[in-house]
Amino acid sequence: MALRRVEVSILNQAFTFMCDDEERIRRVADLVDREIREATREFGIVSTLNSVIMALMRMTDSYLEMKEQFGRVEDRTLRLLRKVEDIEIPCGARDKW
Repeated sequence: MALRRVEVSILNQAFTFMCDDEERIRRVADLVDREIREATREFGIVSTLNSVIMALMRMTDSYLEMKEQFGRVEDRTLRLLRKVEDIEIPCGARDKW
């Protein structure tokens, strides 16, 4: 897929990206814009830099929480798979599956 120029707006400032997935860039930019605006409102921040940093902190915290949850789910899934593999199945029964 060819790269295309995609223009988005974050905090009323235009940014141009080169990408092959325009919709994804627009979704990401919209999320970043919303997070910065929400941090600005919630914490009464005046400085753009401080708003961006707070939004980044919140987004990174969410990312780390999801990563930890994924690790726990993955661990439980692997333990469950090992238990299933350890179940003894009578000879020939497995072939019927």
